[in-house]
Amino acid sequence: MLEANACRHRPLCRAARRGGCLLRTYRTLLLTAVLTAAVSWLVVTLAGSATIRGASFAGPAASTSPSKSDKPVAAFSLLSDIHVQEDDKLSQKLFVKALKYHYSIKPDADMLLLNGDLTNGGKEDFDKLRELLDSNPHAPVYATMGNHEFYGMWRHGGIYDYSKLGSGWSSAKAVAQFADFFGYSKLHREVSVHGIPFLLMSGEAYRDVDASIAEDAYLSDEQLDWLETRLVEHRDRRSAKSGSSEETDLPALVFLHQPLPDTLDGSSIERGVVQHERLRSILDKYPFAVLFSGHTHWDWETTDQVWSGPFTAIGSASVRSVYGPDNKPVDPVKSESLFVEVYSGRLVIRAIDHEDDSWIGDQTVIKWNP
Repeated sequence: MLEANACRHRPLCRAARRGGCLLRTYRTLLLTAVLTAAVSWLVVTLAGSATIRGASFAGPAASTSPSKSDKPVAAFSLLSDIHVQEDDKLSQKLFVKALKYHYSIKPDADMLLLNGDLTNGGKEDFDKLRELLDSNPHAPVYATMGNHEFYGMWRHGGIYDYSKLGSGWSSAKAVAQFADFFGYSKLHREVSVHGIPFLLMSGEAYRDVDASIAEDAYLSDEQLDWLETRLVEHRDRRSAKSGSSEETDLPALVFLHQPLPDTLDGSSIERGVVQHERLRSILDKYPFAVLFSGHTHWDWETTDQVWSGPFTAIGSASVRSVYGPDNKPVDPVKSESLFVEVYSGRLVIRAIDHEDDSWIGDQTVIKWNP
């Protein structure tokens, strides 16, 4: 595959070039005024909160003492579909590039979330993933399991043959490999960050268990019951804190590799989730729930990867290979990920193009009904 374009212009890039021209053109007497104007423009453009190469802008009220709601309660990096393989050097390069840039944005981020399709299911792929994580600084890592984590069963010797399942691998072995790698006792788990529940879900079986599962996420009753229990608990915590000095309007963040159908662009090509009707019926009851998914690889820049309904759904494109609205890989290769800040009452999301490590468009602000 070809390398990505060397030049895809962004608003900030154009602003930087204008600023560069002004600095070269104006005399020293005007330097202070130019810089002041540039900073003011950035603050207005990025109203809310964003972090740009280590410099934080907290919005129009930054010069005064901000209220709690003006400060992010948590911040995390979201990388999906990194597809690290031992024999795919580009996958390794793009993942390391994303790791380094996210660490430069906020070295003390609360979490690095890898939302499925981390590897192609082979032990050597997980070994390579471990090597890359160990050799690059990053926030604490959590992960969900994608359909490609089951792909060891397509291997026949050292060769992948997608026309028939092999007999030497199974869903149970794939789940055990993933769980052992991350030290998980179960695929579903809750991580609480400053009162925000991060609810990690994963498909539990593949085609060897039931051919009709295909590439969709199979969610057991146990996992779905667990999700509803956690959402009820968070709803009750929110109600109990109402009127107190604590942050009360915090979301519940749900992570699953496959999207729910009929939400995001590209989400209806496949069923996505075997138990999609029950999952949707659960999420529909909690307007503070936000479902993050990957799987489709669809481009954040050219397709709609934010859906608002009774709950919110957000897609996170792909680090390894972004797809266009024709459901084909973009050529030259694009690599995208998300940086998310959580405030009381809202999320602020910035998409990143790793071609030149720049923001994609303006920030996206997600709000929900209390």
